[in-house]
Amino acid sequence: MVGEALIRLSNFLDNITEWSGRFFCWLVVPLTIIIIIEFVSRILNTPRVWTDEISRFVFGAHFMLCAAYGLLYGSHVRIDLFVSALSQKAQAIISIICYLLLFFPFVAVWLYYGWEYFYASWLSAETSFTFWAPVLYPIKFVIPFAAFLLIIQGISEVIKAIVTVSILSEISGEVFE
Repeated sequence: MVGEALIRLSNFLDNITEWSGRFFCWLVVPLTIIIIIEFVSRILNTPRVWTDEISRFVFGAHFMLCAAYGLLYGSHVRIDLFVSALSQKAQAIISIICYLLLFFPFVAVWLYYGWEYFYASWLSAETSFTFWAPVLYPIKFVIPFAAFLLIIQGISEVIKAIVTVSILSEISGEVFE
């Protein structure tokens, strides 16, 4: 029963990540349009002040907000040289340990300081130093929000690893009885 509840929770968290990833992947469309505008305006020798900065904002948001989606589908760089030779159960145990000792502490620090960074920007109504001078706190909000999405997906990945260990332990217990 607990295993079923964990699986439902993992599926729910995966659905949040799936939805957010499919939504934020569309940031590539305005990014492409902005890059085309910049390209054409430079060819016509009339570069725009805002295109360079906004393209960095949109690219950064796209990259960060799709990170949890990448974790869901295993597209992040991993070095499986040592663990690939181990059993699936051992791989799941190592995955749990790595998430608890490395991933979550890093992302928690990212979330904490990202929130402080955003909040300070919001309180001061910080603007860019460029001539265009857009407000910066909306783009700085992406930092803690991306960390939050990664934490959600990280929890799901740990649940999947725990369920894998549990199921494989049950199977091996049945085989050796």
